[in-house]
Amino acid sequence: MRQTRRAAMRVFLLAAAGLLTGCDSFGPDRLRGTHPLYNEAIVGSMNEQFVHNVVRLHYRDPAFFLDVANVTATLKLDMSAGLDQSEIGLNGGSDLIKYSLGAAYTTSPTISYTPLQGEGFVKSLLSPISIETLFSLSGSGWSAKRVFGICVERINGIENAPSASGPTPARAPKPDREFRRLVDLAEEVSREHLIVPQVNPATKEPELHVLSTPAYRDRIAEFKALLGLDPAREVYRVTSDFTKAGPDTISIRTRSLMSIFFYLSQHVDAPKAHETAGLVTVTRNPDGTQFDWGSTPAGNVFHVRQSDDPPDMAFLAVPYRGHWFYLADNDLESKSTFMLLMQLFRLQAGAAKSVGPTLTIPVR
Repeated sequence: MRQTRRAAMRVFLLAAAGLLTGCDSFGPDRLRGTHPLYNEAIVGSMNEQFVHNVVRLHYRDPAFFLDVANVTATLKLDMSAGLDQSEIGLNGGSDLIKYSLGAAYTTSPTISYTPLQGEGFVKSLLSPISIETLFSLSGSGWSAKRVFGICVERINGIENAPSASGPTPARAPKPDREFRRLVDLAEEVSREHLIVPQVNPATKEPELHVLSTPAYRDRIAEFKALLGLDPAREVYRVTSDFTKAGPDTISIRTRSLMSIFFYLSQHVDAPKAHETAGLVTVTRNPDGTQFDWGSTPAGNVFHVRQSDDPPDMAFLAVPYRGHWFYLADNDLESKSTFMLLMQLFRLQAGAAKSVGPTLTIPVR
């Protein structure tokens, strides 16, 4: 009987040791399992927040931004073990020893949100995008057509729908054929590295080197003519002061981050019932017909669609005012512009500190 007990005890101890050994990888294994899920959930919620704010601006509803300040997850491992002895047979002829082992884990995630507000954040939203940022983005792989199409309001007097930098205007913006032609030319010659932004080592001011080759002579000449530049020069000053435009200077007035949000919000499809009810502004051409915001440089590369039911082919979809608004998953232009918007937000507003109370939500 004692031998039976000893054998049972050895089996119990070996099983317990095996269970404890398996716990050595509990933490790393759970990290590998949960990290991608938290990452996906946070990215998804932040993306939806941006689309929500674009739609809100289309309805002239206030935009608001929350930032994920902290994510904590507590993992708890509970273990149990036991022995149970009972006698069977007559006169206590033998013993039956039972052992039990158990383990269970629980996770308690907590997410903290912080409102993005305060003077620093507001200034970052309202400050124009710097010319250096424009050149950095276009030089890092983003197309000049996309960057200049949404970030630039006017260049040497050529306008890109400046009235779209705020709430939806009732009147259509002036025709932008010259601006669209300008960015098309810039996109084309930039692929050949004929437009090179640099910084003057003496003045520390940005400059633009506009080079030429026999194959692109006509397009370079047209580019300079549109901007009113001296065709004999190759180096031009670049400034954000629109009063200093001249034959040797390129004056670029950029949009602020908030103006870019407004500009992109113009190409949001709204239900006809909402237009009839006056919930959104319908922009009209001089002849009274409805203006097509999809014809603008920003509208060409960004479009928020609308559906009465949850859409099937959606990259991002948010419910608002009883309808669904979404970016189509096969609309690669809109998805690319959305990525650029996220990058601009991080560059422009990422340095601003969050101010205000923190909302902490335990996730069950």
